[in-house]
Amino acid sequence: MQRFLFLFLFMFMFIHVPVPRDGCWFCKQVPVASLVGKTIALYFSAEWCVPCAKFTPKLISVYEKIKQELAEKGEEDFEVVLVSSDRDRASFESYYSSMPWLALPFGDSETKNLVRHFNVQGIPWLVIIGPDGKTITVHGRSLINLYQENAYPFTNAKVEELEKQLEEEAKDLPALVYHEGHRHDLNLVSDGNGGGPFICCVCDEQGSSWAYQCLQCGYEVHPKCVRTVERQNSVLITN
Repeated sequence: MQRFLFLFLFMFMFIHVPVPRDGCWFCKQVPVASLVGKTIALYFSAEWCVPCAKFTPKLISVYEKIKQELAEKGEEDFEVVLVSSDRDRASFESYYSSMPWLALPFGDSETKNLVRHFNVQGIPWLVIIGPDGKTITVHGRSLINLYQENAYPFTNAKVEELEKQLEEEAKDLPALVYHEGHRHDLNLVSDGNGGGPFICCVCDEQGSSWAYQCLQCGYEVHPKCVRTVERQNSVLITN
């Protein structure tokens, strides 16, 4: 079943207000009906999760940029909802206090239903729900890592558009480069000729499609991360 709204029926979510009261963060309740017709990102995360600590600031930045772009158009069509796996209320409140979006209440019984429904296999995990209540993708984290705010609204059509844009940009890239800090030459590869999903060895972020790859040791970097150098008499000389 693709729809998720039935899981939230008669429920409320917290909206974060960054003002502490009596040792905890003050929140107000927002009816689920206010989310109908919007693109929703369900963010499965927790304070104790090390990868979450790295991804959350990036998601906050992307969220704020998307919201700003929509606000400039007079639209409010996107929201993130935290689905926490924190083990105690203090951890939840500490973690959530840095976030500008909504959250399910700590310890809500629907959390387990959502984890099971979307087959969450680890965190951070980002599920994108379309305005019609149907799942667009369970790989929202990858799309954020690859395309940042440009991924919105995360549809297949948008991803295809971004991939075509990368294809066009790749036409102007050299087929072979020498990269500062690596002893072998790097070849330009794509999904069709030896490339594919990878983690950039320079910025440690996810990549896909085009990359510069060392065919000898598997070293891979984003084209944007390459620092080209010239080889003279077997010595790398920085430009």
